[in-house]
Amino acid sequence: MPTTARAAVMTAPNRPLALRDFPVPEARPGEVLARITLATICGSDLHTWRGRRHAATPIILGHEAVGVVEQIGSDGLLDRAGRPLSVGDRITWTLHSSCGVCDYCVRYGLPMKCRSVRKFGHESCERPPHLRGALAEKCLLSAGTGLLRVPDSLSDLASAPANCAAATAIAVCDAAGIESADSVLVQGAGALGVYAAGYAATAGCKRVIVTDLSPRRLELARDLGATHVVRIDGQTDAELAAQTRELAGGDGVDAVLGFSGSPAACSSGLDALRVGGVFVEAGCVFPGAVSPIDLSALVSRRLTLRGVHNYALDHLRRAVDFLTESDHRYDCGRVVGETFPLEDVNAAFAAAEKQQSLRIAVAMGAG
Repeated sequence: MPTTARAAVMTAPNRPLALRDFPVPEARPGEVLARITLATICGSDLHTWRGRRHAATPIILGHEAVGVVEQIGSDGLLDRAGRPLSVGDRITWTLHSSCGVCDYCVRYGLPMKCRSVRKFGHESCERPPHLRGALAEKCLLSAGTGLLRVPDSLSDLASAPANCAAATAIAVCDAAGIESADSVLVQGAGALGVYAAGYAATAGCKRVIVTDLSPRRLELARDLGATHVVRIDGQTDAELAAQTRELAGGDGVDAVLGFSGSPAACSSGLDALRVGGVFVEAGCVFPGAVSPIDLSALVSRRLTLRGVHNYALDHLRRAVDFLTESDHRYDCGRVVGETFPLEDVNAAFAAAEKQQSLRIAVAMGAG
């Protein structure tokens, strides 16, 4: 096994990423050393790179990835299904590790908010073990990380976004009570929105309405399960809400899933809800996203407003299952546009910023 691994390092906001070699760490008890095969660039990576979110630099960005087990730090380490892991297994993993014993993990069921949480692609690489982000040839998965085998039938392109975009989309659907919903509005046909639309359709929603600016993204959403798509093209918030209510049968939708990242979308989304409906926001992920809300309407119409950030291990398991089951009728790898080698990571970030594809991929060497 090589003693060094190459990674793309962010040294400061708005500066090109630099390629650096780091010593490959030994996996300690509870840890797994993964060889990254493919990573996809998440919107949060772009926000961090552009300085919209704080990060301790230098940092190896990236958390959406698929890889292969290269080293296991202890015997008897199990995946989510309770099966022993082996070197050579193809895996995905939760974007965070958690302790499993604190009040947030146990009492509140929020392992992603663990009091000792660690997140891949979110911590400095200045000190060992260095390799803690997915834009690298290797990544050390800390103890407390949820691990899942990836079926051989699911390509790297289809499976890499599972451990952020797809898993978070399912967490949002859960928070909205999608299993009992008849109609849902999905705001934003990015990767999360497209996955959420597909999952809502498989959960039995009769009306899955998706709004976005891009005809191409709306086409992808329809392919995966949306029953109605609405292109945003100059309508007022009131007009969008009225159009959504009409598509839902007149009274409004049971749930709104906010993925657009636009604070203004919150107002039209709340107006599109039926009495007693639920709005779940997941798209506004950096400070300053302020939206005026008519609290009297929230009260009188008995609306629920929730926020979702990240997900739990079971959401990742269901994301992998959803992608595997959907892949035969909808090539889930279509969410990824171009694939760049690690050496061209800056070109990959430039392509991701254009937002012409839902995801841009970075492929690693053979390692």
